[in-house]
Amino acid sequence: MLVCLDWRVPIELIAAVATFGFITSVTPGPNNTILFATSVNHGLRKSMPFLFGIMLGLAVILSAIGLGLGAVFIAFPAAFQVLKYLGFAYILYLSYSIIQSGYKPIASDTKLFGLFEASFFQFVNPKVWVVMPSFMASFIPIGATPLVTATLIIVFLVFTFPGALAWALFGEVLKTFMANPKKRRIFNWFAGLLLVASWCQSCFSKKEKS
Repeated sequence: MLVCLDWRVPIELIAAVATFGFITSVTPGPNNTILFATSVNHGLRKSMPFLFGIMLGLAVILSAIGLGLGAVFIAFPAAFQVLKYLGFAYILYLSYSIIQSGYKPIASDTKLFGLFEASFFQFVNPKVWVVMPSFMASFIPIGATPLVTATLIIVFLVFTFPGALAWALFGEVLKTFMANPKKRRIFNWFAGLLLVASWCQSCFSKKEKS
């Protein structure tokens, strides 16, 4: 059990938070699947608004959990079930959009998942609601001041960013190879189905780890 009654943050705790942030961000999940698919189809630059939206959404959610939002899911388990169904509906929409984009020519004015969509998506992403409360409970010391809490949240987000960026960079590497329309359609079907599969894995893993 971590206890912190002043503003100082042990370097060991910062290192642990940094490691946790990077590892959780680099593992497969809905966010990384969308980043990867967007980068393959449209390039690294156009995937960046989604990446920044992820960071914004996570920052808001972590702050909300720190203010007591996480207690809502403990007091009202049905709220998480509602969130799962909303998330599943949105995932199906995103998956359909990815698959459909494989049948359309790539255009510079194509509407992509941007900052707002990515931020909203975090609120219905089950992986977020599995990882974020665990992070807050495991790494934020009891009695931590707002400054200590904010510092650890910032460290977490800073080291989450490169893990997610790695997926977008990998997509950029494959972009040229996927320039062939047939290959792009096959990839987009794979990415769309993988998005649904990663959502299901994230949802059911919570139950298994409980």
